[in-house]
Amino acid sequence: MKDSLKILLGFLPWILFGLLAGPPLTRLEAALAVAWAATLALGWKQLHKGFFLTWGSLLFFSFGLILVAFLKNLWVIGHMDLLARTTLAVIAWGSIIAGRPFTLQYARESVPEAYWSAPQFIHTGYFISLVWGIIFLGALGASLFRPYLAGWLYHLLATGSMFLGIIF
Repeated sequence: MKDSLKILLGFLPWILFGLLAGPPLTRLEAALAVAWAATLALGWKQLHKGFFLTWGSLLFFSFGLILVAFLKNLWVIGHMDLLARTTLAVIAWGSIIAGRPFTLQYARESVPEAYWSAPQFIHTGYFISLVWGIIFLGALGASLFRPYLAGWLYHLLATGSMFLGIIF
């Protein structure tokens, strides 16, 4: 499987969460449960390999499920959009800062090990992770300023940027 498809598969729990979450509270709870299960089912191998995206996803959906479904934490429920976008930005930028860009982890599954230390390969992994980090920061900014944005503009900035990232 191409590494771009593997990355997309890594984002699938987030895509499912975004499609399913919403009012009433039972939809948000169901979305968190589905995303949590999808993270485990689709990312089992990546969890064992220490993939940033998969571990970040599992932690987010685990804590979200506990705080929303079991503890009914109203602050978390009311700020789920902001928390999700913050988590994605932290995953991207944290992996870069840690020297293990999350996209490089997926690329290594599709490229022979002989190329892993090639400067071009490493540079490309950093660049793609950097682009995703910028996209996530843009979506986070849209969430922060959501009360001041028209609904269509918020969706264009927050969701549209994700589609640009997938195309990229």
